[in-house]
Amino acid sequence: MYAIKSKCQQLIIGMLSLLFYAVTPSIANENVLQLLEKEFQKFVADARPALVKVVATQTTSMPPLPDAEKLVFTRQNISSGIVIDTQGHIVTTTFELETPSKIEVTFNNEEVSTAKLVGIDTFTDIAVLQVADVHLATTHLQKPKTVARVKWGDSSKINTGSWVVTMGSSYGHSPIVSFGIVGGWDTLDQLCGEMIKINAAVTPGNNGGPVVNTSGEIVAMILAVLTEPPYTVNSSTGTFFQKERDPDISQFFVQALAPEITFAMPIEMVRSVAKEIIEHGKVARGWLGVEVDVDESGVFIIGVVDGSPADKSGILPKDIILEFNKTAVRSYAELLRCVLTERPETKIQLKIGRNGTEQHRTVILGEKQ
Repeated sequence: MYAIKSKCQQLIIGMLSLLFYAVTPSIANENVLQLLEKEFQKFVADARPALVKVVATQTTSMPPLPDAEKLVFTRQNISSGIVIDTQGHIVTTTFELETPSKIEVTFNNEEVSTAKLVGIDTFTDIAVLQVADVHLATTHLQKPKTVARVKWGDSSKINTGSWVVTMGSSYGHSPIVSFGIVGGWDTLDQLCGEMIKINAAVTPGNNGGPVVNTSGEIVAMILAVLTEPPYTVNSSTGTFFQKERDPDISQFFVQALAPEITFAMPIEMVRSVAKEIIEHGKVARGWLGVEVDVDESGVFIIGVVDGSPADKSGILPKDIILEFNKTAVRSYAELLRCVLTERPETKIQLKIGRNGTEQHRTVILGEKQ
């Protein structure tokens, strides 16, 4: 108990000391907050050359009606991106548009270059572009004498309580910068691997932008923003209801006061996926070949594809998948992540339940089409 009190006293003294120095001018006439502000501006400036704006445009023509001109409809998808090498490759998130007719990339100094789509990976929501003017990417990533400006960080050092900055370039001429604190690591059902969860407000269109640590290193890429509305509001009366009291929301209710949680993909995964796309045009992912359902006992197999890796290994309908390479599997999402993160032709071990007994099967994965 005495040790706990001592640590609390030390913490209070430390906080009071920081406050004292923050409001008391130093010898150089700069307080702690001003020094922190300068450091903050410095690492944002260091990471900024890698940030770009990505504008994908889709143009659709409609057949003309009698005595009328041809109708042309234009849609745009605005997002952010990160320049990852001096060959002009840029990593961003996948587009809402199925077939963009034109993609343009705007760099830090407002120079614009057209870009082509190198490839996408739907399981990580990553797209890789390559700009036509490679010189722009080279000059933005490097200082004179080819000294690299952008620093890649180690996302494994990011944990609960880490301070980070999110950056986007969706609107205007200057970047949109937001400060946040990492809440930890979590998973999204439709994506492979764990994501970094950040309590930071992110503007729409900033997906694809970098997440920077306090050393000025890029540690992740903004991937998704989840909104969980705590309240709903009746648009005609203005009355607020707590969400749990009104589970069935009709068209007369709109969501309000919605807090946002930003999810970011670790930069190591981003660069690994991008490298696969650049070299092969896609990311080769494993395939098991089963149809499953989930019940209280686990992942229940309801069907096996003829000639699939599961079929060849002796997996049968009504088997229950318990473990994948000694990792417990409790849901379809967990099984999907395990399979998709392995490469084709990889030998994996499954523990299954069959008729009340546990058995092991060795499976050589196929390739997901």
